[in-house]
Amino acid sequence: AQYGKEYALDTELVLEFLRSTQVKEWQKLTEHHGEDFVKEKFLKRLDEEIGVRGVLDVLRRGVKDNGCSFLLAYFQPATGINEEAKRLFASNIFSVMRQLKYSTQNENSIDMVLFLNGLPIFTVELKNQLTGQSIAHGKKQYRSDRDPKEKILSFKRCLAHFAVDTLEVAMTTRLEGLRTYFLPF
Repeated sequence: AQYGKEYALDTELVLEFLRSTQVKEWQKLTEHHGEDFVKEKFLKRLDEEIGVRGVLDVLRRGVKDNGCSFLLAYFQPATGINEEAKRLFASNIFSVMRQLKYSTQNENSIDMVLFLNGLPIFTVELKNQLTGQSIAHGKKQYRSDRDPKEKILSFKRCLAHFAVDTLEVAMTTRLEGLRTYFLPF
């Protein structure tokens, strides 16, 4: 329910992460946009930035909105000396959604999507030989049944897409229909 199909984000986790780690910047942005509009305006801005720069660049460099700078992830500090850096790194929210209904056009779902602070980083199609499916079925599903025009499946929206069975894993960084190329992982 907290997945925003129009933005391809776990909107609640994005906002939770920002409010808990960047309180002063969020208050400043709230004063600028107003309490009633700040969430929607920021999510729209974040969506635009991911569309232009890609999720990896947004995770690395953050987003600016009306003079406010927001980081969307904190990376592990090189040393344990800085307690604040350690605290911020520990505040990252890693989450998993099963059977994510991602499409605004139909009821298609992806078996699993992994998020960092509400931003999708990996999609996963899970297969099991015991039910007669293998990694080949997952690859076929991405190539044939997953429209790369859907926001979460478009290039740079996720870091990688995985097809997984009980014995093998394959991944791709770009879905291109039947031309999608998978590498063993």
